[in-house]
Amino acid sequence: MSTAAVSKFESFGEVFVRKYWEAVKSGAFSMPPHEPVEESIEELLSEVSHRTEFHREGSLHELHMENAHGDWWRFTFRASGGRWELVGASARSDSEIPHDLLGPVYAPHFAPLLRHVERDANETKSI
Repeated sequence: MSTAAVSKFESFGEVFVRKYWEAVKSGAFSMPPHEPVEESIEELLSEVSHRTEFHREGSLHELHMENAHGDWWRFTFRASGGRWELVGASARSDSEIPHDLLGPVYAPHFAPLLRHVERDANETKSI
């Protein structure tokens, strides 16, 4: 993978993080515990850090996001047709076992949110 592609994914990752928190803040996607987000986008972003990685095997890019409380999210993407395609998502908040956000238990809540953020971020910053 070229340095340019890695750099493009880093830029996309920044956009994805912002779009994720904008979507959460909007309340458009109902997720337990159904509590409104009172913090501003800037307050939410100030409590979150992120980094990206590239894995040669499978040509996958990962976006890791963590908040000040130790909760984390990992989003896996691959380049496909000039866009970044979300192929995996997991998170840890209440236990040491990560939750598969696109698996059968969590997908009903998270898949609509994540697909929306994926589309929105790609419209802003695709490959």
